Amino acid sequence: MTTRRRGRPSADGQAVSPDAIVAEALRILDAEGLDRLTMRALAQRAGVNPMTIYHHFTDRDGLIKALAERAYAHLSAPPSGSRQDRVRHLLGGYYSGVVRYPDLTLAIFARPTLFPDRARAITGALADLLGEHGGQPRWTHILIDYTHGAALAAAHRTVEPRDHASKEALREDFDAGLTELLEAFAQSAERTTTA
Repeated sequence: MTTRRRGRPSADGQAVSPDAIVAEALRILDAEGLDRLTMRALAQRAGVNPMTIYHHFTDRDGLIKALAERAYAHLSAPPSGSRQDRVRHLLGGYYSGVVRYPDLTLAIFARPTLFPDRARAITGALADLLGEHGGQPRWTHILIDYTHGAALAAAHRTVEPRDHASKEALREDFDAGLTELLEAFAQSAERTTTA
């Protein structure tokens, strides 16, 4: 008895995994943007029938959600260090992801059903770090919204691809603003505990 491989076969008869399809989709997203990421274009680049993609992801929304999960899979706060350093690391990584894939972020904003579980985990980790896991997560929202705004502005700003100084300056501006917000958070938290 032969064992059947999982997944739908590609044009050459080899099974194609959802991971391979997502990896190819990320390459298209990276190089050409979300508008150019069609099921047909992806199928052609991955060497599969478009129905294979629908088999794995149901529709384009399912594919976009899978892309978001993959794009942010590596993000987490370090297990040790000061609260501010851990928050800085988490949001700095998120900033970089949004700058790299701004269209993906905007697609998620436009369709809340696409909100990836990994993004919820990042928000939850930030709320835990700030001690806002219960009640009103005011500072969590402020910091996430600041990160989104700064990253999307940086991503859509016309900067020459080789102009590393401008990209670094935008990141430095983000880091400086984040430091100011974290100082304001610390003062707010101190006032709350002494009141």
